[in-house]
Formats: sequence, structure tokens, C-alpha cells
Amino acid sequence: MKFIASFLLGASIGAIAALLLAPSSGEELRSNIKTQTDVQAARAREEWQKAVQGLQEQVNKLNREQKQQSAQPVDAEPTV
Repeated sequence: MKFIASFLLGASIGAIAALLLAPSSGEELRSNIKTQTDVQAARAREEWQKAVQGLQEQVNKLNREQKQQSAQPVDAEPTV
């Protein structure tokens, strides 16, 4: 998760730096920055959804395993 956030932040900073260093008019630059911001925000939302879905699947798996273990009878203490 931390890797994904770092990657998206780096990509956003790189895209903005590229736009600021490229020769273009102010209006065109603002338009490009808005477009890139929208694209990066959409990517971030997609990655967030994937991470949340993965965590939910892990929680569901752990819940199923816990229920299966709870349903099994507990053996009495072994006799010596």
C-alpha cells in the first residue's frame, strides 16, 4: 500500500514538473495540469479500491477460517 502511494505521488510530481518545464501558454498549461491531476486521481482511486478489496477478501478468509475452527469440537484433555 505504501509502495502504491509513493509511486502515485512520484508519478504526479513528475507529470507536473514535465508540464511546468514544457513551453506552453498559461491557459494550455493549466488545462494540462488539470487533465494530469484528473488522471492521477482516477488512478489513485482505482488503486485504493483494489487495496480495500484485497483487505476485505483477507478479512473474509480469516472470518471463514475462524468459524470453521469454532465449529470443530474441542477434544477433552488427553489421558495419561
